[in-house]
Amino acid sequence: MTIEEVAAGAGVEPAWLEKVERNGTHDLLYSEICNLVRATQPPRPERWDEGYEHDLTLHPHGHPAPRTPSEREYWDRIEAVQAAIQQWYQRGRRASA
Repeated sequence: MTIEEVAAGAGVEPAWLEKVERNGTHDLLYSEICNLVRATQPPRPERWDEGYEHDLTLHPHGHPAPRTPSEREYWDRIEAVQAAIQQWYQRGRRASA
């Protein structure tokens, strides 16, 4: 990502971000660090529920089979988000090569 893209995503000026790159993050507020991290993450899919990121590290086949349509829908959404994240990082690797 370019400095301009990260700055726009974090809601800061590119010059501020360039200063952070030169001087380090030791003087940043926690909220500023969180904003920078969020700005470099893949975009959230529409309708993604807050608070379920931990399930992205799980594999649905390591759990009992979904018993209800809502459980099946949930794991389908997890798999779709995992695939979108994988595509995001693959695109970044190709761009930096």
